[in-house]
Amino acid sequence: MEKDKTRYLIYNIRKFTFSISLILILIFSTLIIIDRAVYIKNITKHIYSASLREQKELLKNEITLVSGFVNDFIDYGFDKDVVLNLLRKIRFGKNNDNYIFIVDYEGTTILNDTKKELEGKNIWNMEDPNGVKVIQEERKAANKPGGDFIYYSWEQPETGKTAPKVSFIIGIPQLKWMIGSGVYIDTVKYNSEIGIRQIYKTLAFQLMGLIIFSLLLILYIRYKFKNFSKLVSTDISQIDNCFINAELTKKTYNISNINYVEFFKIANRANIMIQRQQKAETEKSNIQIRLRLQREQSPQAYVDWNSNNRIIGWNKAAENIFGYTQEEALGKSLDLIVPDWEKEEVSELFQHLGKITNHERHINSNITKNGRLITCEWYNNRIVDDRGNDLGITTIAVDITERLHIQNEIEIKNTQLEKSLKEKNILLQEVHHRVKNNLAIVSSMLSLQANSIENDQLLELLQSSRNRIQSMAMVHENIYRNKSLSEINVKNYIEELIGYLMTSYNLWEDNISLIIDVPDINMELDLLIPLGMIINEIVSNSFKYAYKEGKILELSVILKTIDNKMNLNISDNGTGFNADEPEQKEGSIGMMIIRSLVNQIDGKMKIIAEGKTEYEIITDFTGVPINENSK
Repeated sequence: MEKDKTRYLIYNIRKFTFSISLILILIFSTLIIIDRAVYIKNITKHIYSASLREQKELLKNEITLVSGFVNDFIDYGFDKDVVLNLLRKIRFGKNNDNYIFIVDYEGTTILNDTKKELEGKNIWNMEDPNGVKVIQEERKAANKPGGDFIYYSWEQPETGKTAPKVSFIIGIPQLKWMIGSGVYIDTVKYNSEIGIRQIYKTLAFQLMGLIIFSLLLILYIRYKFKNFSKLVSTDISQIDNCFINAELTKKTYNISNINYVEFFKIANRANIMIQRQQKAETEKSNIQIRLRLQREQSPQAYVDWNSNNRIIGWNKAAENIFGYTQEEALGKSLDLIVPDWEKEEVSELFQHLGKITNHERHINSNITKNGRLITCEWYNNRIVDDRGNDLGITTIAVDITERLHIQNEIEIKNTQLEKSLKEKNILLQEVHHRVKNNLAIVSSMLSLQANSIENDQLLELLQSSRNRIQSMAMVHENIYRNKSLSEINVKNYIEELIGYLMTSYNLWEDNISLIIDVPDINMELDLLIPLGMIINEIVSNSFKYAYKEGKILELSVILKTIDNKMNLNISDNGTGFNADEPEQKEGSIGMMIIRSLVNQIDGKMKIIAEGKTEYEIITDFTGVPINENSK
C-alpha cells in the first residue's frame, strides 16, 4: 500500500514538473520574440543618429589632430607651402575618401583637392541651394574655441549632385586659416541601412535557433523526468532506512547511495545529530584541559577571589610576580599582596562587587613576598551564576614596574629634547632676523648712495639692486614671523613683493590692473628665494618699460602647481621687447640674472614678445615638497 502511494506521488511530481517546464519554455520563447521585436523597432530609430554622431566625432577628432600638427609645424618654422603639400595628401574615413579643405579668414580658398578651380578664389558670399552662406558659417565656427560643426549642401565629387553635408571647422589664428573636412549625410544614411539589414538577418538566424533549441529542450526534459522518477523512489527508501537506524542504533548510516542533494541533506540530519553529540562531549573535555594549561602557562598572573575576598586561584605567573607558591597563597586575603596604604581602596572595590563591570582596569601598588614594592595593572571580571548572583572575581595581573620606569625616563628625555628644539628655533629665528636687518642696511646704503648720483642710468641700476636685495630680505622677514623655519607661504610673499615694487616705482592701483593668482601653499627656501628674484626682475621690467604715462598697465602673475610641477606665468600689455632698452637686451644683466635663476631651479623658460610680453617658466618639483597650509 505504501509503495503504491509512493508510486502515485512520483507520477504526479513528474507530470506536474513536466507541465511547468513546458509552460516556462513557452513563456521564455515568447518573451525573447517580444524582446527582439522591440529591439528591432528601437534600433532602426537610433542607428542612423548613432552613425551620424560617430561620423561627427571622427571628423572632430581628425580635424583637431590635423590642426595640432599644423600649429606644431608653424612653431617649428615650416613654410606654409610645405604644410599645404602635406595636408593635400591626407585622406581618411572608412573608404579613405575624406579630404582636408582650407579657407582663409577673408574667404579665399587655400586648399580644396576635389574642386581645385576654387583655389585662390574668394568665395566669401557663396551660398548653397538653401541660402546658407557656407564660408561665413565656417568663419563663425572657426571663431569658437576648439571649432564647431556647420550644416550645408555641397556638390558630391562622385555624382556631381548637391547633397546635404556636415563639416567640422577649426581656426588656426597664426595663419588665419579655417581648416575643415566633412561627410555627406546621404552616405551616413546608406551605411546605416546596410547595418539595419545585417541586423535583420542576424535576428532571423537567432529566432530559428531558438525554435530548434526549444524543441530539443522539450525532448531532453521528457527524457530526464523519466529517469528522475526512478531515482526519487530509491532516495525515499534510503531516507526511511536512515532515520530508522538513527533511532534504534544511535549510529550513523551510510547515505552515499542517495542521488539527489536535497534528499541527501534530509538523511544527513540524523547522522549529524549523533556526530554533534559525540563531538560536544569530546570538546567539553578538551576545553577544560586547554583552559587549565592556558592559565598555568600564561605570562600573566591569574588570581581568583571568592565572595569573602579569599584567594581560590593562583597560577605559575602569580608565583613568579609575587613570590608566593600556590600553597602559600590559597585561602589568604588581599593583605597578602596589597600594601597598607592601598588596602582601603582595594577593600572598597571588593565590597562593591556587584558594580564591577567586565574587564574593569585598575593600577595598584603591590608588595612581594620579599617586601619589594611593585606596580601591577589589574583586569577584573565579575563571575555570576545563572540567576545573576555574584560568586566572586577572576583577575589578571601584569607587572608594569619596569615599563613605568622606562616611560618616566622617556618623558624626561622628551622634555629635554623639546627644550633644546625650542632654543634652536629661537636661535634660527634670530639669525634670519639679523640677515634681514643686514640686507636692510645694504639697501639703505644703496639708497644713500643714490642721493649723490645724478646719472639716470646709474640710479636705475641702484634701484634694481635694491629691489633684488629686498626680495631676499622679505624671505628672511617671513621666516622670522613664521612658525616654520624651513617653509614660507608663497601667496603672502609674492603679494608683499609686488606691493613693495609698486611703491618703489611710484605706481598705485589707479595705474595698474593687477591679477595675482597664487595657491595658498608653503615652499622651501631653496626654491622660494630664486623664484622671488625671478619675479622681481620680470615685474620690475614691466613697471619700467611696459607702463606708459596715462595708460593702464595690465599685469598678471599666475602660479600653478600640478603633479609635482610648477608653472609660473607673468605677462603685461606692453609692446613687447624693445632692443633700445638696455635691460631688455638678451645679453643684459637683468636677462642674464633671470636665465641664471631659471637654471638654478632646473627650469625651462619661454618668452613671447609679440604685441605683449609674456614669460612662462616651468620647473620640476621632484624632491622639493609642497605642503598645503594646515587650517
